[in-house]
Amino acid sequence: MGIDRDHAVSTALRLLDEDGLDKLSLRRIAGELGVQAPALYWHFDNKRALLDHITDLMIAPALAELDAPDDPAEWAQWLTRTAHVLRRTLLAHRDGPRVALGANLGRAVSLGLIIDRATAVLHAAGFDLVESSRAAGAFIAFVLGRTAEEDALTQIDPGAWEAAAAYYPTLARAMAARQAAPDTDDEEFGYTATIMVEGLRALHRKREAARTA
Repeated sequence: MGIDRDHAVSTALRLLDEDGLDKLSLRRIAGELGVQAPALYWHFDNKRALLDHITDLMIAPALAELDAPDDPAEWAQWLTRTAHVLRRTLLAHRDGPRVALGANLGRAVSLGLIIDRATAVLHAAGFDLVESSRAAGAFIAFVLGRTAEEDALTQIDPGAWEAAAAYYPTLARAMAARQAAPDTDDEEFGYTATIMVEGLRALHRKREAARTA
C-alpha cells in the first residue's frame, strides 16, 4: 500500500509534539504508519527533508494572519507582528524552532512564502529589491534563531547570577535588576524584535539619504 506524504508528515508532527525531536525518526514514523522505514524514502531522502516538510506544515497556519498591509508605510508594524506570529506558531509545537532552523525553502514552502511576503512589503515601502531581500531574510533568520534559543533555555536559578558575579560582575548586577522586575517572554522578545525593526529603519534612511545626496 502506498504512503500518502501529507499523512506521513502530519503523523510525524504528532509524534514530534508527543516525544520531541530527539526521539523522532523515520523508523518511528514508519512503525506508526504500519510500513517499513525504507518505504518513507520515496517521499523523504533523509531526516532533514522530513523536517522541512514538518516546518511547512507547522508554519502554514501563520500565513492567514500575515496579509500585506494596506498602507505600505506600515511595514515596521507588519514586520513586528510577523515576528510575534511566527514565534507563537513555532512555540506551539514541541521543539518547533529547532525543526525550522536550516530549513530548505524548496520544501518548507510556507516559510519561504513568509520571506517572499516580507520582501514584497519592504519593497512596496521603498526599499530597493536587493535591500528588501537581504532585510527580509535577515529578519526571519533572527526570529528563528531567537525563538530557538528561547525554547532551549531552561529556567535560571534566581541565585545563579550571584554565584557568577565573580566572573561577570556587570552582567550579574544587570540580571539581578531584571529579575527584580521581570518582563514576560513576549515582552523580552518584543524588545529584541524592535531593535531589528528600528535598525532596518535607520539603515534604510541612511541609504536613502546617500542616494539623494
